[in-house]
Amino acid sequence: MQNLHSAGPNKKPNHRHGVIAHLMLLFLAIAYYTYLQISEGQEGPLSFLVVGLFILVPLERLMPRHAQRILRRGLHVDLLHAVLTGLLAYLPVMLVFPFLEPIRSQPLAASIAELPVISQIALAFLAQEFLIYWGHRFSHEIPILWRFHSVHHSSEKLDWLAGERRHPVDGALMAFFVGIPLLFLGFDLIDLLWLGVFNSLWDMTIHANLRWRLRFMKGLWVTTEYHHWHHVADKEIRNRNYAGALPVFDWLFGTYYLPKDKLPDGYGIDTPMPNSYLGQLTQPFRLVDRR
Repeated sequence: MQNLHSAGPNKKPNHRHGVIAHLMLLFLAIAYYTYLQISEGQEGPLSFLVVGLFILVPLERLMPRHAQRILRRGLHVDLLHAVLTGLLAYLPVMLVFPFLEPIRSQPLAASIAELPVISQIALAFLAQEFLIYWGHRFSHEIPILWRFHSVHHSSEKLDWLAGERRHPVDGALMAFFVGIPLLFLGFDLIDLLWLGVFNSLWDMTIHANLRWRLRFMKGLWVTTEYHHWHHVADKEIRNRNYAGALPVFDWLFGTYYLPKDKLPDGYGIDTPMPNSYLGQLTQPFRLVDRR
């Protein structure tokens, strides 16, 4: 059950070093993935684990939001999700997407290609964020989609690896829901892969057990605090904050939630979920409605 606690006046963490660490994290992660992408094409689930182990885990030790062990219960299951589910979800996507090249709108593609690179990136990012918002919202509001997405929300402890807990059907559907319209609009497949790299890195960050409120980013960017509210056990609150990186879409569509005097706590769902990896893969097929 949800356990909301007040952020007392005497508990004001020093955000300055958190902001610096945040910027360093983004720089190092992006630089690391740039190297992997350009050099030998060795990007994959294990690469994301390296980022988590060498950057996010030390930060969680330095500035944890909740007192919890690094080797928490269920960590091995989330590790399997990070490696195996990533392959199960994105292998069909990578096999199918090259054959979708004919659906690209050539006039739109030509128009996009004429834009400055920074404009192309910004346009692709905005389109992606819009699609992520609605794909994520549908996964909560459509019962058959929630069966699979509830696996992601079943973790009662959030950290850098908890965000990797997701059903492969959920991951594949989201990839197709976001990727196919972007391809049709004329964006290049390589650009979409880069966006996918960013999404995976940021997804690990906003699930991390980090004491970063970053109030100067309130309403501008999704932070750990903002996304942690999305994982509380209270269904009314959980069905908010769908944005991946830009809260403006939550503002526009009435799902923004970030109270001033409370911090998120008490994560999970109010229905049973097996503790084993195979149990979590098969659970969505067993129940009629898990919402």
